[in-house]
Amino acid sequence: MVEAGEILDDHLRAAVFEAAPHGYLILDPGFTIIDVNQQYLDLTGTRRENLVGVAMFDAFPDNPDDPTADGVRNLRLSLETARDTGRPHAMAIQKYDIPLRGPEGGFVERHWKPLNTPVLRAGEVVALIHHVVDVTEEAIFRRDQAIRLRSAQQLDDLAFWEYDPRTATVYASRAFAAMLALRPKEGTLPAEDYFARVHAEDRVGVQAAFDDVMDAPEHTSVAFSHRLTLPDGATRWLSSHGELVRDHRDALPRFVVVSLDITDAKQQEEKLSRALQERDRLLAQKETLLGEVNHRIKNSLQLVSSILNTDARRAGPGEVRARLERAAARVQAVTSVHEMLYRSNEVSTVTFGSYLHDLCANLAAGDAGTAGAELICEAVEVRLPADKAIPLALIVNELVSNAIKHGLAGSENGIIRVTTSLMGRDLVLEVTDSGVGKAEGAEQGLGTRIIAGLVDQLYASMSTGDASPGHRVVIRAPLDTP
Repeated sequence: MVEAGEILDDHLRAAVFEAAPHGYLILDPGFTIIDVNQQYLDLTGTRRENLVGVAMFDAFPDNPDDPTADGVRNLRLSLETARDTGRPHAMAIQKYDIPLRGPEGGFVERHWKPLNTPVLRAGEVVALIHHVVDVTEEAIFRRDQAIRLRSAQQLDDLAFWEYDPRTATVYASRAFAAMLALRPKEGTLPAEDYFARVHAEDRVGVQAAFDDVMDAPEHTSVAFSHRLTLPDGATRWLSSHGELVRDHRDALPRFVVVSLDITDAKQQEEKLSRALQERDRLLAQKETLLGEVNHRIKNSLQLVSSILNTDARRAGPGEVRARLERAAARVQAVTSVHEMLYRSNEVSTVTFGSYLHDLCANLAAGDAGTAGAELICEAVEVRLPADKAIPLALIVNELVSNAIKHGLAGSENGIIRVTTSLMGRDLVLEVTDSGVGKAEGAEQGLGTRIIAGLVDQLYASMSTGDASPGHRVVIRAPLDTP
């Protein structure tokens, strides 16, 4: 019995090698067979004298009757990788048929799970251990299962593949080969066959997706999307998700990947993007046109106001002149809204607080200044659509004019105060004067009727009352209206 820690002698070491439950070949760095255990002989139906001293690929050539046979090429790449890197290399499941040694000859189908491990001495590779597990039954079962799943894969546009960057090979499912417009068969192909199909602008990104995780732990995720350029010139989009796999702790990595054809989704996305770009272009065009419209409206209204003021001056003192001046002031209130829209590059909304300050400044320099009244404006800043700003501007113009004409008539040092505030989703406009107040039973003039119509247009409410002294008008207009 061997004690723990005791070094195995050569006879015991040989006995252990022979009794190993898996198949092992020992190769020199040139891939000539040095030794073989009994399990390997049993798996391959060979004798020791048929293998020892024979080159690996002379002993086990490709099946000449299988035009798709690639076992020799793939195994050679794996052995070269293990030899050149000094690290184990685990291969994906390989179809590698075994020659029959009897008089009838021929080959028998076999599927293997190989692991190639370098033997180092003083840092140099002196041999290679070729370890195989026969997975033929499992592979055939998987092949039958794949046949049953193939329809589902095709319906879902799913494709499975394994990428081995060290040997630069891809083990492709039938569906993935079909995606690449290659012969639809399951098997190993050079990785360049895949990368040649990747769109030139996406190739670096796809390679980087693998390179960035080469030293990462097992089961690290990898995900990327790219275009395929097919031989007929068509472009397809793939979305791929996979994991890094190591079949041995120190083995070089490979990647198991599932790809989905997302071309239809990408085309819809591109159509939507083009539609949004067209929408933005049309909106920009609309903004430009509306800006020009505001400019033209402002100029036209300015002309109307000028004509009314000219007629007022020609009419001489009296009611006609007063009416023309009031009409000109109303037109000017609307003009100033379009002027602000044009100057601010806004086409449909007004910063009403700033606008109200400008309007009050114009009124203070006009009728209010002439009447010796002080006009005070305290406005909250709020953005209003033009169809609300214009009626409110006209209301302020009418209320200030009425205060000057009636409330402050005969008063000295009168004060008119215009304020706005927000109460919930309502804008509250308040105009007060320090005059004599509204006379009982006073006849309703044109200005009052205009104000009532504008209040209705705004879906607003209006209340009036004593300001002690003077008169107060409060208008509450909802910001959210049809």
